[in-house]
Amino acid sequence: MNNNKEKEKEEINIPKISQEFFEENNNFNNNIDNNVNNDINNEYDNNYNSTSNRNIKEDNINYLEISSSDDFLEKSLITELKQTINQLEQQCENKVGESAVEERCRILSYSIVLVDVYKKPKANLIYPYAKLAEAYYDIKYYEQAKEHFENAIKYNSEKENNQYQTLPEDYLIKLTIKLSRCNLELKQYQTALLLALRVLNENIKLFGENDVSNVDIYDIIYHSAKSLKKYPEAIEHLKILNNYYNQIYDEKSDKCLKTKKEIAHLYELNGQIEEAINYYLAYFNFLEEIKSQNIKEIFDMAKKIGGLYAEIKKYKESYDFLKKIDKDYNNGYNRTDKEKYDFQNLICTLASFLKDNDIYLDELLKLEKILVESKKTKEIILGKNYLNIAHVYKLKNDYDKSIEYYMKARNCFKNETDGKLWNKINEAIKAVKKEKINQEISKIK
Repeated sequence: MNNNKEKEKEEINIPKISQEFFEENNNFNNNIDNNVNNDINNEYDNNYNSTSNRNIKEDNINYLEISSSDDFLEKSLITELKQTINQLEQQCENKVGESAVEERCRILSYSIVLVDVYKKPKANLIYPYAKLAEAYYDIKYYEQAKEHFENAIKYNSEKENNQYQTLPEDYLIKLTIKLSRCNLELKQYQTALLLALRVLNENIKLFGENDVSNVDIYDIIYHSAKSLKKYPEAIEHLKILNNYYNQIYDEKSDKCLKTKKEIAHLYELNGQIEEAINYYLAYFNFLEEIKSQNIKEIFDMAKKIGGLYAEIKKYKESYDFLKKIDKDYNNGYNRTDKEKYDFQNLICTLASFLKDNDIYLDELLKLEKILVESKKTKEIILGKNYLNIAHVYKLKNDYDKSIEYYMKARNCFKNETDGKLWNKINEAIKAVKKEKINQEISKIK
C-alpha cells in the first residue's frame, strides 16, 4: 500500500509542460507544414506554367502556319484568276458579235471577284467595262453599251485609281465618242450633243483641227442638233463635215452629194429659202452630170427647187427652170402617169402666176392630154382642169371653146351628190353665152 502511495507521489512530481512550449511547438509544426505546402504549390505552379507556356508556343506556331497557309491559298487563287482573265482576253481577239460579248461578260465577272472578294483596286474594272461596252456597241446594243461605257469612264476618273494603269487619253476619247453615239441612237439628243461638243475640243487638242478623227464627232453634233431643232448649229457643223468629206472622198461621191442635199434641207427647215435653193442647185448640178444613173431624182429635185422658188414668189425663175428640165429629160425617162401629172400640174400652177393667158392655156392643155391618156385619172381631177381651161378661154374671149369645156366639166361632175357644183357650171355656161351674144351684138353695131 505504501508502494502505491509512493507511485502516486512520483506521478504527481512529473514536471508540468508549459503552455509556451505547446505554442512554440505548434508554430514550428505550422511553419513546417507551410513550407512543405509552399514547396508543393511552387512545384505545381512551375509545372503548370511550364506546360502552359509550351502550349502557348505551340498555339502560336499553329496560328502562323494557318495564316501562312491562308495567304498562300489566297495568292494562288488570285494568280489563277488573273491567268484565266488573260486566257479569255486572248480568246476574245478573234471573236466578234455575241460570242465576243459572252467572253467579255466572263472577264468582267472575274474582275469584279478580284475587286469585291480579294479587295484589289477598282482600276481592275476599267478595261473590262470598256471592252465589254465596245462589244455591245459593235452589235448595236446601245443601251447596254452606254451603261458599260459610263462605268469605264467613271472608274477611270476616280482619283484612287490614278496610281494604277488607266485609259490612255486617245482611247478615252474614242470611248466618249462612242458613248455620245449611244445617246444619239437612244434619242437622248441633249446628252449626245453635250458629250460630242466636249470631246470635240479634247480631240482637236490631241490630234489637231484637220484630223479625220473629228468626222464622227461632227456627225453626232449635226444629228443631235437637228433632232433638237437647233438648225443653225446643225448647219454649222454639217458644213464643216462637208469640207472633210470633200478631202476624203471624190466631190461627186454619194457621200458628198447627200451632204450637200442635207445642208439644203436644213436651210429649208430654218426658213432660209434662198440658201436652201443654192445648195439644192449645187446638188442638182452634180445629178445632171450623172443623169444616166438617176433621172427620177432629177425630176424630184427639180420639183423641190421649183417649189422653193415659188415660195419666195420667184415664179418666172421657177417656171423657166422646170420647163428646161421638162424639155431636157421628158423623152429620156419613162415616168409614171402620176409623176407626169404632178410635174405638169406644178408647171400649170406657176404659169397661172405669170399673168400670161396664152402660156397658162398652153400648159393646161398639156395637162389635159396627160389626164386623158391616163387610165387611172379620176373624173373630179379632169373636171377641175376643164373648168380652168374654160375660164381661160373666157378671158381670151373665145366663148365657144369656153362653153365647150364648161360642158365637159359638167359631165365630169354629173354624179355629184348635192348638185351644187353642177348648178354653178350651168350658171357659168349661161353667163358665157350671154357674153357671146353681147359680143355679137357689139360687132353688128
